[in-house]
Amino acid sequence: MLAVVYGCERFHTYIYGKRFIVESDHKPLEMIHLKNLAAAPQRLQRLFLRIQPYDMRITYRPGKDMLIADGLSRLPSRDASIIDLDVQVGLVQFSSQKLQSIHEETCKDDELQLLKEIILEGWPETQRQIPSNMKSYWPFRDELVIDNGIILKGDRVIIPTSMQTEILNKIHEAHQGIQKMKLRAKTCVFWNAINTDIDKMVKSCHLCQEFQKSQPAETLMQHEVPTRPWQVLGSDLFYTEGQEFLIVCDYYSKFPIIRLVKGMGGTQTVINILKGIFSEQGIPEKLVTENGPHYSSSSFKQFAES
Repeated sequence: MLAVVYGCERFHTYIYGKRFIVESDHKPLEMIHLKNLAAAPQRLQRLFLRIQPYDMRITYRPGKDMLIADGLSRLPSRDASIIDLDVQVGLVQFSSQKLQSIHEETCKDDELQLLKEIILEGWPETQRQIPSNMKSYWPFRDELVIDNGIILKGDRVIIPTSMQTEILNKIHEAHQGIQKMKLRAKTCVFWNAINTDIDKMVKSCHLCQEFQKSQPAETLMQHEVPTRPWQVLGSDLFYTEGQEFLIVCDYYSKFPIIRLVKGMGGTQTVINILKGIFSEQGIPEKLVTENGPHYSSSSFKQFAES
């Protein structure tokens, strides 16, 4: 067993063959470790890449139960002012002034301040133990981190309520439509109901509505309704469970007749099946098909004429 202290977090590592079991008093790490690498915060992605060659599992254990500590991990370095760790998060989507504004407005936002406290103290075991206005953050709680007073969801900055309209207008500036706006937002910003806000903005914008892609439905071409049964028939071939079938349907009564197509299923087979059906039910005035190779061949044309 190896026990280490990293910063203010303590770990116990148990080695069973090639498998590592790490006990940590930092509860969010237990869920973060199970997340997809792309969904983890930037400052943890490098750590996850380093430990990928190892078969390990992280479990939570309260700090009061961490009784054994590694003395070497607590020895001061030769130069305590230099720490060989790169934990900087670069938010290239925002200027320094904008990040400062987000930080100031986050400090004024009561909901985000409460969210900060929960992130720092650790999420409880069940969703019932958190306030109702925090339940919307529960599904992605392991993605939330705090950097320089700003709350991040993975790579996305959580925007305080007072700045959401401003950010929304910035994303909507190019009038690129709903899907492009949502894709743009996914690269940098997040707040609850952001997709709903984008939908409302685009639908209320006359420019977006005027120049949106239009895909008019093709005009429905209806057949003339027959005056009696077995006057006009439709026919086609279909496959199910590895076998081929031929269907003949009456346009007047909608009554279907289905026959199994045996052998190679060529044009002559289709003609023989139709001859059998017509000998039982009578010869129709018109047969409608999708003009496939079985029905467009010269043999079938001679059959229809005869």
